[in-house]
Amino acid sequence: MDIKFENGREARAKWAKPITVENSIHIDEFNDQCGNKFVKRCYIKLDDSSKRQSTLKVTDYDKKIWDEKKEHIYIITRDGIIIKIGGTRDGMKGRWSSYGCGYYVCERKKQSGIAYPGKMSVTNAYLYHTIENDLLEHGSTWEFYSWELPVTKLSVEILGKSVEVNTQTFHAYESICIQKFKTITGFIPLMCVNSDPGYK
Repeated sequence: MDIKFENGREARAKWAKPITVENSIHIDEFNDQCGNKFVKRCYIKLDDSSKRQSTLKVTDYDKKIWDEKKEHIYIITRDGIIIKIGGTRDGMKGRWSSYGCGYYVCERKKQSGIAYPGKMSVTNAYLYHTIENDLLEHGSTWEFYSWELPVTKLSVEILGKSVEVNTQTFHAYESICIQKFKTITGFIPLMCVNSDPGYK
């Protein structure tokens, strides 16, 4: 095993979650019931480059769509089976960058040998290490799908002036998509422990 991955054993032992897929469904089945709104955006693969400390990367993506700051609902799959449904207002690149911060747990060390402070999001740490561990142990295929959401405008009055503002809607879309998943399977996706229940 590459030393880069060997050095992450302790981190993976603490943060990688066991993957169970019996309470999930295939992306094609779910997408069909969503009117085929979701499009495959990229693969998640191991990053064995010595130029970077990070161990995961995304490949085969449309840079324009990936980089654009727009609202998306996204789905992460393992061998086609849905593992997570989430949402972002910052675009797919921004969301993946946030997940990338999951690498910096205190079980990993900087090049200087000092441990990282472990100030990352717990959700990001769990997802990052679960994917890394599975890629190393099983070589599964991990993919990102997303639904690029339409821009929704709302007319509001500010100091007597009527203006149109872009509204943030991804929380509602995300909640409804997770509810739909639960209606089909009886469960929420494995990595959706912090899903927003605010929209019924």
